Amino acid sequence: MSMLNKPIAVLGGGNGGHTMAADLTLAGYRVSFYEHPAFKDKFATTLKTGKVEMTGVGRRGTADIHKVTLDMEEALADVELVNLVVPAAGHDRFFEEMIPCLRDGQTVVIWPDNYGSLRLAKLLKEEAPERKVTLLGTNTLPYGTRLKGPAQVDLLLIAPGIVISALPVRETEGVLKELKELFPMLKPAENILAACFSNPNPIVHPPGSLLNTGRIQYSKGDFYMYREGITEAVARVIRTVYDETAALGKALGFEVLEYEDRDFRTTASIMGVAFQAPFDTIGVIASIIGPKSLQDRYITEDLPYGLVPLSELGKKLGIPTPVIDSLVNIGSVVCGEDFWQTGRTLDQLGLTEMTKDEIIKLVEGGSF
Repeated sequence: MSMLNKPIAVLGGGNGGHTMAADLTLAGYRVSFYEHPAFKDKFATTLKTGKVEMTGVGRRGTADIHKVTLDMEEALADVELVNLVVPAAGHDRFFEEMIPCLRDGQTVVIWPDNYGSLRLAKLLKEEAPERKVTLLGTNTLPYGTRLKGPAQVDLLLIAPGIVISALPVRETEGVLKELKELFPMLKPAENILAACFSNPNPIVHPPGSLLNTGRIQYSKGDFYMYREGITEAVARVIRTVYDETAALGKALGFEVLEYEDRDFRTTASIMGVAFQAPFDTIGVIASIIGPKSLQDRYITEDLPYGLVPLSELGKKLGIPTPVIDSLVNIGSVVCGEDFWQTGRTLDQLGLTEMTKDEIIKLVEGGSF
């Protein structure tokens, strides 16, 4: 029996989670929608009504969700496909609830991965080594979306292409056919690290935010990074972060998603390629406000969970990443937090003692 004939779990009640739960429901699937109890206040309307209103591009309407719950065990019951849609900073909190409830044969997809599949694989080995689950991760979400009110989402943009890989990569093909029924834009990545390296967020967001720190604070949140923040000079920094990321990928034997030089020369940068609107993509992206503060995910997620592992891998491989390193250093000072300590380190991923060949073997073979 196809895993799509059973309820599909969506874990995480933020912008992306609400949109995925509503989108899959409107497509005719039964969705078990879970939010962690720590965030129950913002989830109260969805929990009470069991409905999510969806507007914008793509499917529209009021989605009557099959099951809405704060109970992880209930959310994962009778489910074979589990979609984790939370910021990387929340991964461990959700993993803690998820691991005791996972069953053999289930498939977990992390949107976007941000090295979460490596982190989950390490925790599973430590806490439930007998558990047989399939882990996959993507480079990005399918949606450029925002919650515009309680249980109300506005879908602004859709990703025309998303790369995905299993850990280990040899398991990708067996799952991808069914996943493409839900998300036709999915394409196989060379491996899970190639998927993580191809996430546009850490490439664009930290430079676009940190180089506009004064404007963000002075405007008290009235700041539009994709309209006023990405100038020609900022675009050069974004391009350099991409180039350093691509060099790391090459050292590990794979290619990151490629862009034309002109893709970096717009106010939306490569986001204008990664996400598309039916009309005037650049204009739609320019209308997205933020970051509104220095504690925005553009910095506090994309820097510690996107750039820190890149820098640490660079040091391990002997590949210089001076601009990435500088952004982590500056971001740490700007935010008053040592992201070298609090970010997603190689130690958290179980890669500290591994050689380059052992890391490649891990993503190909999938065993710590």
